Amino acid sequence: RIGQKGRRMNWARTFLDGLAMAACFNLFAALVALYNPRLMFACYPAAIVKDAPEPPTRAESRFYWLWSGFGALLPLLLYGAVSALEGETTGFWRLFLTGYVQWMLVNVCDLVFLDVWLMQKKAKSRFVIPGTEGHPGYSFRAWMTRYALPEHLLQCPLILCPLMAALQAGLGLGLQGILR
Repeated sequence: RIGQKGRRMNWARTFLDGLAMAACFNLFAALVALYNPRLMFACYPAAIVKDAPEPPTRAESRFYWLWSGFGALLPLLLYGAVSALEGETTGFWRLFLTGYVQWMLVNVCDLVFLDVWLMQKKAKSRFVIPGTEGHPGYSFRAWMTRYALPEHLLQCPLILCPLMAALQAGLGLGLQGILR
């Protein structure tokens, strides 16, 4: 029955955790990109990467994949799973829905905060890859239509968010089994 302990979703906690996850992800992604935009080369539109005079180095690519996997996604997966369990959410599908909502909040905040506000409005020049200054791919229209909107309205909701939600639900079930 709805309302029984462990048989419900904690919607307020789900949304607040999603916003916390989004804040952590966006803060760290913005700091890395502000420190050295080349470290986030893999996140840039293909046209900019292709036209860069110096392709990403092996060290830059390695940093990006290590950072995104172990520095960003893994801690957020663990946080989301543990918090859902602490909020007494159980069962794969409830944990999956919790994770999906949280990862969609990360996705939407990434679009609004990083791609629109910070990278296009507030500090656009700080995110330019050296040697690609003036590239047409940095224009608001090109950035949004060729990169940000397809990623955040198609790729993330249909592929990445369900994948992350499934991983988070599986992690939650695994933790639940260990803690019994």
